[in-house]
Amino acid sequence: MEYRRLGKTELQVSALGIGALKYGSVTQETASEIVKAAHQNGINYIDTARGYGESEIRLGHALKKLRLRDRFYLSSKIINRDFKQFQQDFETILSNLQTDYLDILFIHDVSTRENWDKVRSNGILDYVQELRSKGRIRHIGVSTHDCGIGEEIIRTGIFEAAMLAYNPTNLEAEDTLFPLCAAMDLGVIVMKPLGGGVLSEERSRQMGFSVTAEECLKFAMSSPYVSTVIPGLDKAEYLNIALHAVNSYIDMTEENRRAVIAKVDIKVKNYCRGCGYCRPCPQGIPIPDVLKYWNRWEVFGGVDWSQMHRITEEYTKEVPDSGTPDHCISCGACTKKCPFNLPIPKLMETAAKNLRRY
Repeated sequence: MEYRRLGKTELQVSALGIGALKYGSVTQETASEIVKAAHQNGINYIDTARGYGESEIRLGHALKKLRLRDRFYLSSKIINRDFKQFQQDFETILSNLQTDYLDILFIHDVSTRENWDKVRSNGILDYVQELRSKGRIRHIGVSTHDCGIGEEIIRTGIFEAAMLAYNPTNLEAEDTLFPLCAAMDLGVIVMKPLGGGVLSEERSRQMGFSVTAEECLKFAMSSPYVSTVIPGLDKAEYLNIALHAVNSYIDMTEENRRAVIAKVDIKVKNYCRGCGYCRPCPQGIPIPDVLKYWNRWEVFGGVDWSQMHRITEEYTKEVPDSGTPDHCISCGACTKKCPFNLPIPKLMETAAKNLRRY
């Protein structure tokens, strides 16, 4: 395993880390097995979040049972902007993870001016610095999906690490926030290296292009700005793919990188990454599910009838009649929360006109 300096934190983190978003939906046994295998293969960084359901609980139990807490750099994230709730969330994190400190606490998804203004004005920045001075957290980080507001956040000098989305379909940070982080000596942690799952083999084929998860992981790891990459590793086979990538990314030449980017020249620019931040919809529409099928329909509609049949079948089963896109009233609640600024009401309107049901 290769280890890299995480900016001014001076932590030496494994080039491959674990994103534990889905640990809340796996069994405790599975979570423990992956944590054990990760340790055995040299991985020393795990990230979770207060909003990831039972993820923290699964991790906390695994680390305690395996006696591995001191072998991992452990981070979690808080998205609450209310000061008291932020405080409560932090205490819950430590309780769930069965630890008395975090290596990094991230202020989660500060991707809009409104969110950044709340964080600056409600005492959260002072609070996290107090936590660091007391040793309850070792370092302060921020995650953002917006390069514009991200630049302002990073330039404050408050943060020591930045969690940024980066993959062959999302290159904006490469020419903006990556160099700034280097100049400010912030460690860069790459989230969504597989585009929220869109760039996995199965989803990429559904979207009409062919790229492997290993190629995308190697792509992210080969950036000189990146300290660690944290794909969601909730299955043993995913861990094996990621380990192979970290052991072979050195072969990723600039020509190879351009080839991977060319493979994912997505036909649909307004594609949904499936992050789920748009939820809940006041009308009960499962927006990520609808857009998952709409993205596929827009690629294959009128071209590949076997794919269209499959999409129709799956869409009918997964999206209930009460949650179809024609229920959208264009209230805009979703667009305010979408970190990728998708025109969701317009996409719902278009999907309602075109997606077929049995």
